[in-house]
Amino acid sequence: MRSVALGVSMLPDTDLANFDAFTTSVGRAPAIWSLWDYWGGSASAFPDTTLLDGLRNGGAVPFVWWMPGDPNNPDSASFRYSTIIAGDYDVYIRDWATAAQAWGGTILLRFAQEMNGPWFPWGMRFNNTPKRFVKAWRHVWNIFRGPNGVGATNVKFVWSPYAPCANLGCASYASLYPGDKYVDYAGFSEFNWGGSSWSSMKKTFAPSMRALAAITSKPVIVGETGSSPNGGNKAAWIAQGYPAVYSKFPKITAIVYFDVDARNNVDNQQDWRLTSQAALDAYAALLTEPRFEGSIP
Repeated sequence: MRSVALGVSMLPDTDLANFDAFTTSVGRAPAIWSLWDYWGGSASAFPDTTLLDGLRNGGAVPFVWWMPGDPNNPDSASFRYSTIIAGDYDVYIRDWATAAQAWGGTILLRFAQEMNGPWFPWGMRFNNTPKRFVKAWRHVWNIFRGPNGVGATNVKFVWSPYAPCANLGCASYASLYPGDKYVDYAGFSEFNWGGSSWSSMKKTFAPSMRALAAITSKPVIVGETGSSPNGGNKAAWIAQGYPAVYSKFPKITAIVYFDVDARNNVDNQQDWRLTSQAALDAYAALLTEPRFEGSIP
């Protein structure tokens, strides 16, 4: 029987007590746990191996959002793709890859997520282009796993744009895809924004799944999803949505719920958390079903 791995993103992401508390609240450890790592600032080093060991011992695969930016200077263009291609960060990339290879456990690496949009500094800003993104992605992959790389085959590359959003000035999936050789999992992020635009999970995922099907047959990890509490029944969105997606989209191998209150992060964001008991109970009920007991090899 095919099974889908269910993961979660929470803050603080590096706190194993938070991981344990979530596990207790839903009755089972998440199969995937997100870690937010920037190339600049205090979070630029390879994650602490005690943390990684704790996640592995708890049954979770670390899902590293490896973001070429600096959280203390979000409008900096220092990490634009042309500088990555030129080799300016080769030492940093190689050191990170070497540490990953030495740790040895499976790591899902989500480099430059949502790169198709213009909202992040690694997106379509600062003279970044789809062609430069593709070259930068392949450059990074080669350092990890190419002929002259460090041999970090335990690192699995997750190519993860935002949902198709040409109306927001986003680049197309096809223009940004680096090729199956360089990708282990395709993915995307998309949310039910609620209000008058309330949408079921199946309807929410459909545009991304169509766009992915046009360029690759790779298995899919939904890197971020969640539902607003406004405009509909969030518990029903979860309880009905996961089974509907399981049936409709067999390429989806994992879904990571964005359990974060993002209202203070960016304009127009939402509180995506599983804060109501009904929503939490609906999520916990999914974890009792074999079809949602998947894991990442």
